Amino acid sequence: MEFFRNFALNFYPLSEDSLQRISELLTLKTFPKNYELVSLGQSPTNVYILKSGIIRAYNIDEKGKERTKTIYTPIMTSGNLGALIKNEPSNLIYECLTDCEVLECDYQSFYNLSLKHHEISIFHYKILEAIFIREESKILELQILDATQRYKNLQEKFPGIDNLINQYHIASYLNITPVQLSRIRKNFTN
Repeated sequence: MEFFRNFALNFYPLSEDSLQRISELLTLKTFPKNYELVSLGQSPTNVYILKSGIIRAYNIDEKGKERTKTIYTPIMTSGNLGALIKNEPSNLIYECLTDCEVLECDYQSFYNLSLKHHEISIFHYKILEAIFIREESKILELQILDATQRYKNLQEKFPGIDNLINQYHIASYLNITPVQLSRIRKNFTN
């Protein structure tokens, strides 16, 4: 409960009653490296709060190339929100890049709870705001910044990520090739 309390404070100061109501929906789970939380075409039902580890959301283009959309690190929410809201199959794969510990929550149960309790509704809204801002920021980075600047931003957001996950995943997230990433890393350390 203490981990969730700290997570919640990042968004909105919930009362003890609301914290308890939401906590009753949460299950602490561990998943091994390479585990798919959501598979392509699967209709997801859960959202996750990442306690430890790294998760990525990615898709595969028509040529079979993986494209990483988002990298999740603690303490972030994860899950295919679009598919959950529309109640349709996922067009993304959510994969654990490391062993992960998460709080799992059935999205529909949380949504229903937010409809009944104003404070929880505000909390839900604040989480959605944060997700929107995170996604908009990623889009703007891809449009405005060059690859070196995107790599520098990634290093600032996730210190030490180079030592935690495959360079291929980092390159894919930055929308560059592994060769480009290698050159950037070489120049970045010089």
